[in-house]
Amino acid sequence: MQMVQKREKVSPLRRGVYRNLWLLALLAAVFLLGCNTGQYRVAPLEVFWTLLGKGSPTAQLVLIEFRLPRLCLAAMVGLGMGMSGVIMQDLLHNDLASPGTLGVSAGSGLFVTLYAAFFSSQRGMALMLPVLAMAGGLVSAGLIFLLGANRRKPLQPTRLIMTGVAMSSAYGAFGTFLTLLIDENRLEFLQRWQSGELWGTQWNYIAIFGVWLLVFLVLTYRQSYVLNVINIGYDVARGLGVNVGRQFVFLSFCAVALSSSSVAFGGNFFFLGLIGPHIARRLVGTDARVLLPASGIVAGIIVMLADMLVQGISLFANIPTGIIVSVLSVPYFLYLLIKS
Repeated sequence: MQMVQKREKVSPLRRGVYRNLWLLALLAAVFLLGCNTGQYRVAPLEVFWTLLGKGSPTAQLVLIEFRLPRLCLAAMVGLGMGMSGVIMQDLLHNDLASPGTLGVSAGSGLFVTLYAAFFSSQRGMALMLPVLAMAGGLVSAGLIFLLGANRRKPLQPTRLIMTGVAMSSAYGAFGTFLTLLIDENRLEFLQRWQSGELWGTQWNYIAIFGVWLLVFLVLTYRQSYVLNVINIGYDVARGLGVNVGRQFVFLSFCAVALSSSSVAFGGNFFFLGLIGPHIARRLVGTDARVLLPASGIVAGIIVMLADMLVQGISLFANIPTGIIVSVLSVPYFLYLLIKS
């Protein structure tokens, strides 16, 4: 008699949790590699001692004042954009939905451009930028749903995306017009920021961004089960007692808040909220409980790697990180476009 041992099946949720842990380990490895990327080399052991406050003065200056805040900002921008992309794709049941394609990022950018163009004071900038960016994102989202929705027909995601693309073009044109009215110093800042410049690398900016991000990450993750139900279908969600209209508005608000704050401090990363969720979905599946963190981690790794190319290769020196991300993301975006 042969004993047949059956392998215990691992549930998709548990498998997703395990793969999230691997992604976290990869994020930590990329973070450590980023600490050693640049003209001044810092050995991994010296990084450890420097973080404990026992490194050399030069290592402390390079790491604490320059590299660590930049790496933290890159990871946080990716986290916000990646999770925002998951929310929008699940709500609209469309693989091409993202803060960039829906025009939300462009609306946030327009409000930040208005502030930078007409208010030169730096006082309170860390507090003002996420508020202005969120206001711009909400106004943009409201206009898109107002113009793209049809009361006589069910919600049509493709129509919303096309409306978002049109609005994004209009915002870009108006933003370009604003750049003609400002001086050279602010013009250079705006041009680099619009291309995805990680500019908010001071610790006070990162602290404000971190608190803002944490609040909306918690609010979003608590509603992950609602995202799972809505992703199945609006009618199914209603049948299970979900107030689809209320949850749609709330989750859209969280998505705008996450993407807008990322745009405010990290610049405009057009494809990031689109690519991150798709890569994460292939790794951990569609369950929002594991997909949300996985998408944020993947997007964070993408931004960190792109920024390491900027910092470590002289050919890419002074190129905004967002341009590198876009160049790397365009082929995958075209693949998704053809597939859909």
